[in-house]
Amino acid sequence: HEATGTDPSTGIVYLTEDDFRGKIDDEDPRNDTRSSFLFRYIPNDTSKRPGALQKGGKLQALALKEAPLLDLDFYAPRQRFQIEWIDVTAEEPHDDALYGGAARFNRLEGAEFKGGAFWFDDTAGGEARLGQIYRYTPGTETLELFYEGTDVNQMESPDNITITPWGDLWFAEDGDGENRVMGITPEGEVYPFASHNIPYPDGEPGERSEFAGPTFSPDGNTFFVNIQSPGITFAIWGPFDQLPGMPDSGGGGMARRSLINPGRQRLMAAAPPPAHFAPRITGELAEAAVRHGLSPLEAAAFDRLGVSLL
Repeated sequence: HEATGTDPSTGIVYLTEDDFRGKIDDEDPRNDTRSSFLFRYIPNDTSKRPGALQKGGKLQALALKEAPLLDLDFYAPRQRFQIEWIDVTAEEPHDDALYGGAARFNRLEGAEFKGGAFWFDDTAGGEARLGQIYRYTPGTETLELFYEGTDVNQMESPDNITITPWGDLWFAEDGDGENRVMGITPEGEVYPFASHNIPYPDGEPGERSEFAGPTFSPDGNTFFVNIQSPGITFAIWGPFDQLPGMPDSGGGGMARRSLINPGRQRLMAAAPPPAHFAPRITGELAEAAVRHGLSPLEAAAFDRLGVSLL
């Protein structure tokens, strides 16, 4: 497994998987998605006390409910799915998910639970293979593709993620060139927060190691992040109040006030994906969907793959 996020209200632990062994159908020309899965662990002891997870529990993999395709690459941002969970064994969770009908991603990386939603990313997902960010809402058992990278200036290979104290989503990049910490506001604005110029040891000219482990101090005023190689940790104090969507402090530096904003974190948990990433469903495509017995979103998925329905 790669990363975990814990629901503070239930004690359920969600786990991403950076393992992509196996495909259902290697002969399908559309099928270049690898097989990585999202799991959850339901502990027998939900007290959330130290040692509770060692008392056993149930391991499950996420599956799409009544969806025509298991491969998440076949779908477009702003699509929302009803999901269900299928049991897997602790000994062979990957193979159980692969052959049991679980939803398939490319390579899952970061994980964060905040404001009633679980966020995770696929570092190689999407049509351009620049990455995707998903949001799962346990209260409604829905999964949503929140953001998909289409421009390297805005996203390239997202890795670890965190929700800031004021409600933005930040992701650390692990790409081939410049790596950054990028942010997305609840309103859908993407912005850069940090990059670095530390050479990758024994790497190619211009190659930079990845950012890793972004997290904030409990009071919300210090941002910690690592450079994986050669192994450096930074503590950053801002000025966070100059970022998009932040109230103006009225001063020249960081306002000495609490940055923690649970209301905006909940807003991010329910924010609609950026509107310009909606699937394109023309009138002709909608009519073709009816003729073929498909929903408009299913027709949009086939259209995206270049399968003509008109």
